Amino acid sequence: MNTRFALSACALALLGSCATEVTYEDPEGVEILSTDFNYTDLQGIAMEMTESFTGASAWGGDQPRIVFGGVDNRTNQHIDTQNITDTIRTALIQSQKFSVMASDAGISEMDKELAYQGTGVVDATAAAELGRQLGAEYVFFGRFTTIAAAGGDVRSVFYKFTLNAVNVQTRQIVWADEKQIRKRSEKGTFGW
Repeated sequence: MNTRFALSACALALLGSCATEVTYEDPEGVEILSTDFNYTDLQGIAMEMTESFTGASAWGGDQPRIVFGGVDNRTNQHIDTQNITDTIRTALIQSQKFSVMASDAGISEMDKELAYQGTGVVDATAAAELGRQLGAEYVFFGRFTTIAAAGGDVRSVFYKFTLNAVNVQTRQIVWADEKQIRKRSEKGTFGW
């Protein structure tokens, strides 16, 4: 009976040491777990694009009106490029240097609200007046790509995020910038 109890106690001790531990970490801290795209990469791209854009002299007017189009994900990973542009858009709004217009998701929600206001249940004096929206002067669009290579015990991934701003009136690309990231991993004793 004592042997059985001792084995059970050993088994519980081993299971307890294998339990998952979860902790909070600094969201601004550097994260490098693999060559995959991660939060640190997102923050780096967003910060550099925002600084480049706000420092450019290509914008007319006091608060140029801008809207974000799409960013094509041409990587071999599932990367939510909307997450990157959300971070850039938030920084541009907070800079108060740009007037940021709603894009597809915002327009869809506005359309629902306008349809609701048009049902007659909203006081006509409090309903939004049609034809009063502002158009964007500049549209952002971009592409996110990777090139991966592996040889022997080494894996290397090159990321390139490109963002452009086009003048809606002239169709001229007035600003463009790229952020490049390169990651390398070496195979450990027990594999990737």
